[in-house]
Amino acid sequence: MTFSLPRTAPSARTRPLLQKTFSKIPQFSRFVKFCIVGGSGVVVNAGLFRLLLQTTSFDYRLASIIAIETAIANNFLWNYLWTFNDRKTGDAPTALMMFLRFNLTSGMTAMVVNWGLLVTLKELFGIYEEIANLIGIAAGTISNYLLSHFWAFAAKSPGH
Repeated sequence: MTFSLPRTAPSARTRPLLQKTFSKIPQFSRFVKFCIVGGSGVVVNAGLFRLLLQTTSFDYRLASIIAIETAIANNFLWNYLWTFNDRKTGDAPTALMMFLRFNLTSGMTAMVVNWGLLVTLKELFGIYEEIANLIGIAAGTISNYLLSHFWAFAAKSPGH
């Protein structure tokens, strides 16, 4: 029995199938970008949360709020520049309004879902705060995307 490698890489053979499949899912590539940006936010949030817990006397709840807001600012910047770059107008007042809407939507999601789960899982179930924090972050991803897509970075209708 002999073993041989395929002549083409599997990714080259499967790429057209994946593109065809995912092109049928509306906004899939935008959602992937949103998740990549969100991944950077997870790193910012979890990293700063851990740093604050280890280097300050902050209670985990305060450390979480600071980490959440820093991640929100990080995510806005990258979503504005990359994920929703087709919706940029170039003027500062519009960008500021987008930031405020994004901060409000992400803040609501983060406070209700992320922070709420963090505190609930820690206080009621004794789950380690860093694990509870990651669970809260994961739980807010879909609602955060939908709020960002339809409101924070809403496409302007023609004539506006």
